[in-house]
Amino acid sequence: MAGLSATPTRAEGNAQSLQQGMVPKSAVPFMLPAEPTPKYQLKFPDFGYMPPPTDYTGRVFVLSQDFPKTKPAIEPAVEKILKIDYRKDWRAYLDAVKQYVFQGNIDAENGVEDDFFLEDNTVRRWFHVPWQHWGPNGREGYHGLTKEGPLPVGSLAPEQTVKSSAYAVGFYNAMGGWTIGQLWPSAQAPDMSYFQKGGGFPDGTVVAKLLFTTLDESQVPYLTNPVSWNAYVYQADVPGMPAPPTPGQRVTAKVHLLQMDIMVRDSRLDKQGGWVFGTYVYNGRMGKANPWENLVPVGLMWGNNPEVTVSHTNPTPTATRINPAITETIINPDTRELPPMHLGWNSRLNGPADNSASSCMSCHSTAQYPAISAIMPQFNNPAFPTPPDGQDAGPEFMLWFRNIPWGQAFNKGHAVSLDFSLQMQGSIINWIAYTDSVQQGRFSAEYWSKGNRVSRNPGPAPAQ
Repeated sequence: MAGLSATPTRAEGNAQSLQQGMVPKSAVPFMLPAEPTPKYQLKFPDFGYMPPPTDYTGRVFVLSQDFPKTKPAIEPAVEKILKIDYRKDWRAYLDAVKQYVFQGNIDAENGVEDDFFLEDNTVRRWFHVPWQHWGPNGREGYHGLTKEGPLPVGSLAPEQTVKSSAYAVGFYNAMGGWTIGQLWPSAQAPDMSYFQKGGGFPDGTVVAKLLFTTLDESQVPYLTNPVSWNAYVYQADVPGMPAPPTPGQRVTAKVHLLQMDIMVRDSRLDKQGGWVFGTYVYNGRMGKANPWENLVPVGLMWGNNPEVTVSHTNPTPTATRINPAITETIINPDTRELPPMHLGWNSRLNGPADNSASSCMSCHSTAQYPAISAIMPQFNNPAFPTPPDGQDAGPEFMLWFRNIPWGQAFNKGHAVSLDFSLQMQGSIINWIAYTDSVQQGRFSAEYWSKGNRVSRNPGPAPAQ
């Protein structure tokens, strides 16, 4: 395929590329029947990296950015999900959310490569967060995947001898799309006023994220019978390829579905954060006729169990270790369908592409602006390393495993909560980085702290 070794190309100037190859009507000897004119909304850039248009003529990712102007009502399908008791019927809950995400987004007749183009969905509308195109990890143009975290040797399976990275695309239902529009009412600048007034995602918001890897079944045996997409990824992440001539070299390569994450906004959980998190892993050994159905539940969580402070990790799993003391997480106990998973810190919920010393909720609880604290204590400044197994973690480390009430920032009094949306946080950071590169200036909001100097230490844990 042309462009397989093309150097990274910034996909700026979409309007200019649309004009390439245009021929005056007077030069055309006869006119073909008119075809529907595609609708191009040149508001936010769709993607950041792709072979140039001269080398690629296939379908490309389109950012879903026509955000609802008025707050939508909760769909009947979501109302049914919210009535399922996720504690007692966790499997029914995760199955219902999976089918809600799949409906209108997968079409086996056209092949998986044509799935999850949101503009094709005739059942319901889904939306992307803008400003994910910018920066070295920015969106590629086949399916809108951004580069995510590393996949260390042995983290996915004992057979994994090659390290790589995950690539992912996330999307929000109409309730979430309306909220994205509150932050991004135009392409000019983000507007924080809705969140500064205590706003967040409404009840019934559903978020989903698909995660892929360049590793195949030779490294991760349960990725047999894969769901595979083309993607424009870092050459260094593709097994068997030579060392890239430059660190940022991208190539077209196959990526394989590894994981799906979901979040469901539920106000019954406001004291614990207000969300139910779920994770699925792809297990091609299940042999489903529709390969998307090979996504099996890892589990779900609705709280961080802050009282469980003894450290334990399982970074290179040969078995899934379930901790009965973790009562705000439910892990799938069926070893016939669930491959060995490392899970999160002390067996809290995390998927195979996530860090074994964290959890779904703990990472997402840091979504705020300014982004004062890192997503994990190990990455913070100052850093709080993961304690050895069996050792008490201590209050500073446990700041990342609090049940923070809905609407409260991780660094209370020093930042504005973005309601567990790390994509929204990233979009602001990317926009500021771009604006700084163009205007050579900074924004006072980067230093905002209610009149106080911002501390990178989250401070003492509040009384429980």
